[in-house]
Amino acid sequence: MHDMHDWIVTQCESFDGKTFWMRIIGVNDVAVVSTPELFEDVLKIHFETFDKGPRAIMILKDLLGDGIFAADGHKWVHQRKTASNLFSLRSLRESMTESVQKHGQVLNKILHQATQANKPIDLFSLLNRFTIETFAEIGFGIELGALEAETEHPFQAAFDGAQRILKRRSAHSPMIWKTQRWLNLGMERELKANIRTIDDTVFGIIEKSLANRVSRAHSTPDSSNTASKKDIVSLFLDNVSSNTNSSESFDPVYLRDIVVNFLIAGRDTTAQALSWFFYCLSQNPDVATKIRDEISSKLPDLMSGHIQTPSMEQTNELVYLEATLRETLRLYPSVPVNVKQANKDVVLSDGTFIKKGQAAMVSSYLLARMTHVWGPDAKEFKPERWIDPEARKIISMTSFKFPAFHAGPRLCLGMNLAMMEMKIIAAMVLSKFHLELVVGQHITYDYSLTLPIRGRMMIHILPVA
Repeated sequence: MHDMHDWIVTQCESFDGKTFWMRIIGVNDVAVVSTPELFEDVLKIHFETFDKGPRAIMILKDLLGDGIFAADGHKWVHQRKTASNLFSLRSLRESMTESVQKHGQVLNKILHQATQANKPIDLFSLLNRFTIETFAEIGFGIELGALEAETEHPFQAAFDGAQRILKRRSAHSPMIWKTQRWLNLGMERELKANIRTIDDTVFGIIEKSLANRVSRAHSTPDSSNTASKKDIVSLFLDNVSSNTNSSESFDPVYLRDIVVNFLIAGRDTTAQALSWFFYCLSQNPDVATKIRDEISSKLPDLMSGHIQTPSMEQTNELVYLEATLRETLRLYPSVPVNVKQANKDVVLSDGTFIKKGQAAMVSSYLLARMTHVWGPDAKEFKPERWIDPEARKIISMTSFKFPAFHAGPRLCLGMNLAMMEMKIIAAMVLSKFHLELVVGQHITYDYSLTLPIRGRMMIHILPVA
């Protein structure tokens, strides 16, 4: 099961890139599609027909609740509208940039210490700690203390474990995992313990965030303390309170679902994308050299050490760096697969008939490796494919060909902020350090809701001369 995404690629190749059907005992048939046109069919043209579906919602409910990533219908519309308002706020963009730069300096210190100790570090674990610490501040106005901790925060292990188990649910008949849950056995017993740890942490986050909200309400407008900074939960509550009857109150469980879904968006996807980015550079050192050459040319003060972390505006100058990040996301999308269930009969543009209750699989991981979509070099890591050689600008591609941030009405609201965070950290790290993969490791993905690296990724950290 660990190589499931590559198995699907192999199956699709055997069908010459045409739509094929997957059948799992006890589960409705799934049509696997592999062209941008069919992705557009499922994710946009027939958006009202293809839902998350009752099966997916049932699988995800224990972790994601009624959050935006596990919701359909009016629940999804409500959260999407409110979240859209949040991501359009200038205050959120400024707060995020400041937090990324602040915690980026701590990350820089840890990497510098690794060079002095001359010992490899688990870069995947470190980046996970960095992103959760950053997003805890951006999202909820608190510090978890995870980045500089010597051991993994219990929430991280529980969060990762829960996602792996939910993904395993999707490959089994509901009868199997529901029986295990009823008997409190096996992976369902483990899941229950993980959810308990997650809830303890998340309800604690909510309590602290609400306390900050109260503190901010009593502070003066020009207060410089941390309570004067608005986090996502507070912005969410502000937005909702201004658009609902004042007599309404929020269910803390509903807030809990918001927090968990934002954590998945803020922590998992960015940490995994950066980890795969540095892995790809370790396999393609010439690309890393080109990025450093670009930093030296466009941001010499960063390369010389006169500034420690670049600003959002400065990273916009780094075209080749952005191309490399996009190429990483193409081959290693943070959300590698989505399965959508038809709520009525529908015919796709290639003539595939999908009955009500059947599903369509749209796999970003699969699409990236299809030669009929990306050409004969589809499986190669090639940042140059993203750059217009004459204009020296990023080539714009439809999200149905490059669905790393999803596509259609569910297009990721935070994609620009995510790219900004990744560019700041990537530029900061590469301007100061060489990263070399410890020899003898087999780096691959774990089968989960997202695309985490399986196990550790041990890296030698060396200073740039």
